[in-house]
Amino acid sequence: MTVNNFIEAIASKLAELWPDRKVFVDKIPKDADGNFFVGIIETGQDKKLDRRRTRSYQFEVLYFLKTNDNMVFNAWAESMFDNFEALDVVESGEQTRRVILSGHEARKDEAGVFQFVFDADFHIVIAPETYDPMESLEQKEELK
Repeated sequence: MTVNNFIEAIASKLAELWPDRKVFVDKIPKDADGNFFVGIIETGQDKKLDRRRTRSYQFEVLYFLKTNDNMVFNAWAESMFDNFEALDVVESGEQTRRVILSGHEARKDEAGVFQFVFDADFHIVIAPETYDPMESLEQKEELK
């Protein structure tokens, strides 16, 4: 699973919850009022036993309040907390993985931007190196 897989899953869930709002992922346009932005704050990876790794991603969802918007912060935050407990992320093709999210926080600032932050931690196993053990085999031929 890549960061882009997560961003696509987050954007899809937001579009499902609020189909009349746009979700931006590359940059925040100047006419973003009333719409969402999905971004990544930080990523990390810890090495575990052998080929096992633990990856952690921290994401943010920004909602830019529109003037005279009937969507208030408390209702928005409750909806985000309720709907972002877990995320179904497409790994490859038809295969999806459910990732449990943690570290949920909702904030609002004076400029009319709501921020929702959460963490996605999951485990992976790196594919083994492919090599032919017979490639470096030494052979000796002897006659007895």
